[in-house]
Amino acid sequence: MYIPDINLLPKVERRQSIPKNLYIILTIITLLFVSFFVLQYFTYLSKISSLQKEEEQLLTKRDQLQEELDSISVDTASLKQSVDFVENISYPVSPIIDETIRLQPGHSYLREYAFTAQTAEVAMDFETLSDISKYLSRISGSEYVKDAQVSEIEHFKIKEDAEKKADFREIPRYKVKFTLSINQQTLAAGGGKQ
Repeated sequence: MYIPDINLLPKVERRQSIPKNLYIILTIITLLFVSFFVLQYFTYLSKISSLQKEEEQLLTKRDQLQEELDSISVDTASLKQSVDFVENISYPVSPIIDETIRLQPGHSYLREYAFTAQTAEVAMDFETLSDISKYLSRISGSEYVKDAQVSEIEHFKIKEDAEKKADFREIPRYKVKFTLSINQQTLAAGGGKQ
């Protein structure tokens, strides 16, 4: 006897494996994208931290440079004052120095000098008071000087020795400071007594 083969179940066809392969491929591509973005995230995260450190270093350096600039600005202010001063003194000073040396009597010495915009301060050593008055009259007559005044006279001895009571060979000297009002027009013209 033969048993009939009866299949009451509906006939199921086997599905193709293409959709399954497609899902696998899409899953792999998605995992690759996700891993790429995760890798990029951690790479950029490390770059961000290194850039933040670099930013902190640059900010520190900027602050140091700003402090240097501020100190230079202070120096620039004093430099600007110096330039303004030099621009205000629009006369040559060497003829005045030459004139003060030329007019000094014998055994007198030019100690120091300083110039302002309108005046010259001259310190000299003299042996006698009469030498001081001679020099004052000579320098007052100079075309480079409008007015000459004695601003300070100081008496001093050349040698100071406590054991020596009197040495008559030693001549006391006078340190004298003069204030000279400069004749800028004569200096600018290049004139004056020679």
